[in-house]
Amino acid sequence: MRPNLRHTLFAAATLVAPALAQAADYLSIGSCPVGCAAYTWSAGIADVINKNVDGVEATAEETKGYVANIALMQGGELEASMATSLSAYEAYTATGNYAGTEPGKIMAWMAIAPVAMHIIALDGGPINTMEDLKGKRVGMGQPGGVSMLDANVVMNMIAGDDFEPFRIRLGDMIDGLSDGNLDAALWNGSFPLPPVIKLSAQRDMKLIPVEDDFFEALRAEYPPYFRLTIPAGTYEDVTVDTPTFGLANGLVISADVPEERVYLMTKAIMENLDTLAGIHPAFGNMSADTILNGFGSPLHPGALRYYREIGVPGIEDFVARTGG
Repeated sequence: MRPNLRHTLFAAATLVAPALAQAADYLSIGSCPVGCAAYTWSAGIADVINKNVDGVEATAEETKGYVANIALMQGGELEASMATSLSAYEAYTATGNYAGTEPGKIMAWMAIAPVAMHIIALDGGPINTMEDLKGKRVGMGQPGGVSMLDANVVMNMIAGDDFEPFRIRLGDMIDGLSDGNLDAALWNGSFPLPPVIKLSAQRDMKLIPVEDDFFEALRAEYPPYFRLTIPAGTYEDVTVDTPTFGLANGLVISADVPEERVYLMTKAIMENLDTLAGIHPAFGNMSADTILNGFGSPLHPGALRYYREIGVPGIEDFVARTGG
Protein backbone atom coordinates (compact mmCIF):
# COMPACT_ATOMS: atom_id res chain seq x y z
CA MET A 1 0.00 0.00 0.00
CA ARG A 2 2.99 2.32 0.52
CA PRO A 3 3.27 3.24 -3.21
CA ASN A 4 -0.41 4.23 -3.18
CA LEU A 5 -0.02 6.38 -0.06
CA ARG A 6 2.93 8.19 -1.55
CA HIS A 7 1.66 8.36 -5.12
CA THR A 8 0.03 11.78 -5.02
CA LEU A 9 3.00 13.63 -3.62
CA PHE A 10 6.00 11.46 -4.35
CA ALA A 11 5.21 9.45 -7.48
CA ALA A 12 8.48 10.16 -9.24
CA ALA A 13 10.55 9.55 -6.14
CA THR A 14 8.90 6.27 -5.29
CA LEU A 15 9.41 4.96 -8.81
CA VAL A 16 13.13 5.50 -8.79
CA ALA A 17 14.13 5.13 -5.13
CA PRO A 18 14.67 1.71 -3.52
CA ALA A 19 12.68 0.82 -0.43
CA LEU A 20 15.56 1.39 1.99
CA ALA A 21 16.19 4.86 0.59
CA GLN A 22 12.52 5.73 1.05
CA ALA A 23 12.67 4.63 4.68
CA ALA A 24 15.73 6.83 5.23
CA ASP A 25 14.47 9.90 3.37
CA TYR A 26 10.71 10.07 3.87
CA LEU A 27 8.48 10.25 6.90
CA SER A 28 4.80 9.51 6.33
CA ILE A 29 2.62 10.63 9.24
CA GLY A 30 -0.75 8.88 9.41
CA SER A 31 -3.58 11.12 10.54
CA CYS A 32 -7.31 10.87 9.73
CA PRO A 33 -9.64 12.18 6.99
CA VAL A 34 -8.95 15.74 5.85
CA GLY A 35 -10.85 18.16 8.10
CA CYS A 36 -10.07 16.36 11.35
CA ALA A 37 -7.75 17.97 13.89
CA ALA A 38 -5.22 15.14 13.56
CA TYR A 39 -4.78 15.87 9.86
CA THR A 40 -4.14 19.54 10.63
CA TRP A 41 -1.61 18.52 13.30
CA SER A 42 0.16 16.09 10.98
CA ALA A 43 0.39 18.66 8.20
CA GLY A 44 1.80 21.28 10.58
CA ILE A 45 4.37 18.88 12.04
CA ALA A 46 5.41 17.74 8.56
CA ASP A 47 5.97 21.35 7.52
CA VAL A 48 8.10 22.09 10.60
CA ILE A 49 10.21 18.98 10.01
CA ASN A 50 10.71 19.80 6.34
CA LYS A 51 11.86 23.33 7.16
CA ASN A 52 14.16 22.40 10.02
CA VAL A 53 15.57 18.91 9.53
CA ASP A 54 17.91 18.21 6.62
CA GLY A 55 17.49 14.92 4.80
CA VAL A 56 13.87 14.31 5.78
CA GLU A 57 10.84 14.83 3.58
CA ALA A 58 7.75 14.50 5.75
CA THR A 59 4.14 14.38 4.62
CA ALA A 60 0.76 14.09 6.32
CA GLU A 61 -1.16 11.11 5.01
CA GLU A 62 -4.95 11.14 4.95
CA THR A 63 -6.15 7.82 6.39
CA LYS A 64 -9.36 6.28 7.67
CA GLY A 65 -8.29 7.01 11.24
CA TYR A 66 -6.21 5.89 14.17
CA VAL A 67 -7.07 2.19 14.01
CA ALA A 68 -6.06 2.14 10.36
CA ASN A 69 -2.89 4.09 11.21
CA ILE A 70 -1.62 1.42 13.59
CA ALA A 71 -2.29 -1.31 11.02
CA LEU A 72 -0.42 0.68 8.37
CA MET A 73 2.53 1.18 10.71
CA GLN A 74 2.62 -2.50 11.56
CA GLY A 75 2.68 -3.24 7.84
CA GLY A 76 5.57 -0.82 7.27
CA GLU A 77 3.48 1.61 5.24
CA LEU A 78 3.80 4.55 7.65
CA GLU A 79 6.74 5.64 9.78
CA ALA A 80 4.69 7.66 12.28
CA SER A 81 1.05 8.30 13.10
CA MET A 82 -1.43 9.90 15.40
CA ALA A 83 -2.77 7.50 18.03
CA THR A 84 -4.55 7.49 21.36
CA SER A 85 -2.61 6.46 24.45
CA LEU A 86 -4.71 3.29 24.62
CA SER A 87 -3.94 2.22 21.06
CA ALA A 88 -0.25 3.15 21.49
CA TYR A 89 0.04 0.87 24.51
CA GLU A 90 -1.86 -1.99 22.92
CA ALA A 91 0.21 -1.73 19.72
CA TYR A 92 3.52 -1.79 21.58
CA THR A 93 2.51 -4.71 23.81
CA ALA A 94 0.49 -6.53 21.11
CA THR A 95 -2.54 -6.75 23.40
CA GLY A 96 -6.23 -5.79 23.19
CA ASN A 97 -7.18 -4.76 19.66
CA TYR A 98 -3.67 -5.67 18.48
CA ALA A 99 -3.30 -9.09 20.09
CA GLY A 100 -1.35 -11.43 17.82
CA THR A 101 0.69 -8.69 16.14
CA GLU A 102 4.44 -8.21 16.59
CA PRO A 103 5.19 -6.33 19.84
CA GLY A 104 7.74 -3.56 20.21
CA LYS A 105 7.42 -2.10 16.70
CA ILE A 106 5.58 1.10 17.58
CA MET A 107 6.99 3.45 20.21
CA ALA A 108 5.75 6.57 21.98
CA TRP A 109 6.90 9.92 20.59
CA MET A 110 4.99 12.90 22.02
CA ALA A 111 1.62 13.77 23.55
CA ILE A 112 -0.27 16.58 21.85
CA ALA A 113 -3.72 16.98 23.35
CA PRO A 114 -6.56 14.92 24.76
CA VAL A 115 -9.34 13.77 22.47
CA ALA A 116 -12.79 14.68 23.79
CA MET A 117 -16.06 12.97 22.96
CA HIS A 118 -18.33 15.46 21.16
CA ILE A 119 -22.04 14.67 21.07
CA ILE A 120 -23.24 17.22 18.55
CA ALA A 121 -26.83 18.23 17.81
CA LEU A 122 -28.79 21.22 16.54
CA ASP A 123 -30.75 23.60 18.71
CA GLY A 124 -34.46 22.92 18.34
CA GLY A 125 -33.82 19.31 17.35
CA PRO A 126 -34.87 16.10 19.15
CA ILE A 127 -31.62 15.58 21.10
CA ASN A 128 -31.26 17.29 24.48
CA THR A 129 -29.79 14.50 26.63
CA MET A 130 -27.85 11.29 25.98
CA GLU A 131 -31.03 9.27 26.55
CA ASP A 132 -32.61 11.09 23.60
CA LEU A 133 -30.17 9.28 21.26
CA LYS A 134 -32.33 6.14 21.47
CA GLY A 135 -34.10 5.44 18.21
CA LYS A 136 -32.38 8.33 16.40
CA ARG A 137 -30.17 8.72 13.32
CA VAL A 138 -26.65 8.98 14.71
CA GLY A 139 -23.36 9.69 12.94
CA MET A 140 -20.69 7.37 14.34
CA GLY A 141 -17.45 8.01 12.43
CA GLN A 142 -15.95 5.95 9.63
CA PRO A 143 -14.62 2.35 9.89
CA GLY A 144 -10.92 2.32 10.69
CA GLY A 145 -11.15 5.27 13.07
CA VAL A 146 -10.99 5.32 16.86
CA SER A 147 -14.01 7.64 16.99
CA MET A 148 -16.27 4.94 15.59
CA LEU A 149 -15.11 2.50 18.29
CA ASP A 150 -15.75 5.10 21.00
CA ALA A 151 -19.16 5.93 19.49
CA ASN A 152 -20.01 2.22 19.44
CA VAL A 153 -19.26 2.04 23.17
CA VAL A 154 -21.47 5.06 23.92
CA MET A 155 -24.42 3.99 21.81
CA ASN A 156 -24.34 0.37 22.98
CA MET A 157 -24.46 1.55 26.59
CA ILE A 158 -27.29 4.02 25.89
CA ALA A 159 -29.43 2.35 23.28
CA GLY A 160 -28.24 -1.18 22.56
CA ASP A 161 -29.25 -1.58 18.92
CA ASP A 162 -32.16 0.90 19.15
CA PHE A 163 -30.73 3.56 16.83
CA GLU A 164 -29.82 4.03 13.18
CA PRO A 165 -26.03 4.26 12.75
CA PHE A 166 -24.32 6.23 9.99
CA ARG A 167 -20.65 5.15 9.83
CA ILE A 168 -19.24 8.07 7.90
CA ARG A 169 -16.47 10.65 8.26
CA LEU A 170 -16.85 13.76 10.38
CA GLY A 171 -17.33 16.19 7.48
CA ASP A 172 -20.16 14.06 6.10
CA MET A 173 -21.76 13.81 9.53
CA ILE A 174 -21.71 17.59 9.91
CA ASP A 175 -23.32 17.95 6.48
CA GLY A 176 -25.95 15.40 7.51
CA LEU A 177 -26.73 17.36 10.68
CA SER A 178 -26.96 20.63 8.80
CA ASP A 179 -29.24 19.11 6.13
CA GLY A 180 -31.51 17.39 8.66
CA ASN A 181 -30.48 13.88 7.62
CA LEU A 182 -28.93 13.11 11.03
CA ASP A 183 -30.20 13.81 14.52
CA ALA A 184 -26.80 13.73 16.23
CA ALA A 185 -23.13 13.13 15.52
CA LEU A 186 -20.58 11.51 17.86
CA TRP A 187 -16.87 12.22 17.42
CA ASN A 188 -13.93 11.75 19.79
CA GLY A 189 -11.37 14.37 18.74
CA SER A 190 -9.26 17.25 19.95
CA PHE A 191 -11.09 20.53 20.17
CA PRO A 192 -11.76 22.73 18.40
CA LEU A 193 -12.80 20.51 15.49
CA PRO A 194 -12.77 22.55 12.25
CA PRO A 195 -15.96 20.99 10.79
CA VAL A 196 -17.80 21.75 14.05
CA ILE A 197 -16.55 25.34 13.94
CA LYS A 198 -18.03 25.50 10.44
CA LEU A 199 -21.36 24.07 11.64
CA SER A 200 -21.50 26.55 14.51
CA ALA A 201 -21.02 29.42 12.06
CA GLN A 202 -23.87 28.16 9.85
CA ARG A 203 -26.44 26.67 12.24
CA ASP A 204 -27.44 26.96 15.90
CA MET A 205 -25.80 23.91 17.46
CA LYS A 206 -25.19 22.46 20.90
CA LEU A 207 -23.04 19.88 22.66
CA ILE A 208 -24.80 17.26 24.78
CA PRO A 209 -23.18 16.80 28.23
CA VAL A 210 -22.05 13.37 29.46
CA GLU A 211 -23.71 12.79 32.82
CA ASP A 212 -21.72 11.61 35.87
CA ASP A 213 -23.61 8.32 36.16
CA PHE A 214 -22.88 7.43 32.56
CA PHE A 215 -19.21 8.31 32.90
CA GLU A 216 -18.78 6.22 36.06
CA ALA A 217 -20.32 3.21 34.31
CA LEU A 218 -18.11 3.83 31.28
CA ARG A 219 -14.90 4.10 33.32
CA ALA A 220 -15.74 0.94 35.26
CA GLU A 221 -15.82 -0.94 31.96
CA TYR A 222 -13.06 0.99 30.14
CA PRO A 223 -10.48 2.41 32.63
CA PRO A 224 -8.36 4.34 30.05
CA TYR A 225 -11.17 6.89 29.54
CA PHE A 226 -10.91 9.94 31.78
CA ARG A 227 -13.15 12.88 32.63
CA LEU A 228 -12.60 16.20 30.88
CA THR A 229 -14.51 19.30 29.83
CA ILE A 230 -14.93 21.16 26.53
CA PRO A 231 -14.67 24.80 27.69
CA ALA A 232 -17.36 27.36 27.00
CA GLY A 233 -16.56 29.37 23.89
CA THR A 234 -14.71 26.56 22.13
CA TYR A 235 -17.54 26.73 19.61
CA GLU A 236 -19.52 29.89 18.91
CA ASP A 237 -22.91 28.63 20.09
CA VAL A 238 -21.69 26.73 23.15
CA THR A 239 -21.63 29.24 26.01
CA VAL A 240 -21.27 26.81 28.95
CA ASP A 241 -18.65 24.21 29.83
CA THR A 242 -19.61 20.76 28.52
CA PRO A 243 -18.61 17.75 30.67
CA THR A 244 -17.49 14.79 28.61
CA PHE A 245 -14.72 12.14 28.50
CA GLY A 246 -11.74 11.30 26.35
CA LEU A 247 -8.32 9.72 25.89
CA ALA A 248 -4.80 11.08 25.66
CA ASN A 249 -3.77 11.73 22.06
CA GLY A 250 -0.39 12.05 20.40
CA LEU A 251 2.25 10.76 18.04
CA VAL A 252 3.82 7.31 17.83
CA ILE A 253 6.77 6.35 15.66
CA SER A 254 8.31 3.18 14.27
CA ALA A 255 11.19 1.68 16.19
CA ASP A 256 12.95 1.34 12.80
CA VAL A 257 13.39 5.11 12.32
CA PRO A 258 17.02 5.97 13.22
CA GLU A 259 17.66 7.49 16.65
CA GLU A 260 19.48 10.57 15.33
CA ARG A 261 16.65 11.37 12.94
CA VAL A 262 14.01 11.13 15.66
CA TYR A 263 16.16 13.27 17.96
CA LEU A 264 16.42 16.03 15.34
CA MET A 265 12.71 15.87 14.47
CA THR A 266 11.71 15.98 18.14
CA LYS A 267 13.97 18.99 18.70
CA ALA A 268 12.51 20.78 15.65
CA ILE A 269 8.92 20.24 16.79
CA MET A 270 9.52 21.27 20.40
CA GLU A 271 11.43 24.40 19.36
CA ASN A 272 8.64 25.47 17.00
CA LEU A 273 5.55 25.08 19.17
CA ASP A 274 4.74 28.78 18.78
CA THR A 275 4.66 28.35 15.00
CA LEU A 276 2.51 25.23 15.32
CA ALA A 277 0.11 27.01 17.70
CA GLY A 278 -0.72 29.31 14.79
CA ILE A 279 -1.84 26.23 12.86
CA HIS A 280 -3.91 24.64 15.65
CA PRO A 281 -4.42 25.90 19.24
CA ALA A 282 -3.69 22.45 20.72
CA PHE A 283 0.01 23.09 20.17
CA GLY A 284 -0.23 26.19 22.36
CA ASN A 285 -0.85 23.91 25.35
CA MET A 286 2.11 21.63 24.64
CA SER A 287 5.27 21.90 26.71
CA ALA A 288 7.92 19.79 28.41
CA ASP A 289 5.40 19.39 31.24
CA THR A 290 2.77 17.75 29.02
CA ILE A 291 4.82 15.83 26.46
CA LEU A 292 4.52 12.47 28.24
CA ASN A 293 0.84 12.78 29.19
CA GLY A 294 -1.10 9.56 28.88
CA PHE A 295 1.60 7.33 27.42
CA GLY A 296 2.25 3.92 28.94
CA SER A 297 4.59 2.55 26.28
CA PRO A 298 8.34 3.27 25.94
CA LEU A 299 9.68 6.31 24.13
CA HIS A 300 11.69 6.01 20.94
CA PRO A 301 15.40 6.37 21.93
CA GLY A 302 15.72 9.53 19.82
CA ALA A 303 12.83 11.21 21.62
CA LEU A 304 14.08 9.99 25.00
CA ARG A 305 17.50 11.49 24.29
CA TYR A 306 16.01 14.93 23.58
CA TYR A 307 13.63 14.86 26.54
CA ARG A 308 16.50 14.01 28.87
CA GLU A 309 18.53 16.83 27.33
CA ILE A 310 15.85 19.46 28.09
CA GLY A 311 14.98 18.00 31.48
CA VAL A 312 11.40 16.89 30.92
CA PRO A 313 9.84 16.58 34.40
CA GLY A 314 9.40 12.97 35.48
CA ILE A 315 11.36 11.52 32.56
CA GLU A 316 13.28 8.96 34.61
CA ASP A 317 10.15 7.85 36.45
CA PHE A 318 8.47 7.46 33.05
CA VAL A 319 11.37 5.33 31.78
CA ALA A 320 11.27 3.15 34.89
CA ARG A 321 7.50 2.74 34.63
CA THR A 322 7.41 1.88 30.92
CA GLY A 323 10.65 -0.11 30.75
CA GLY A 324 11.90 2.15 27.94
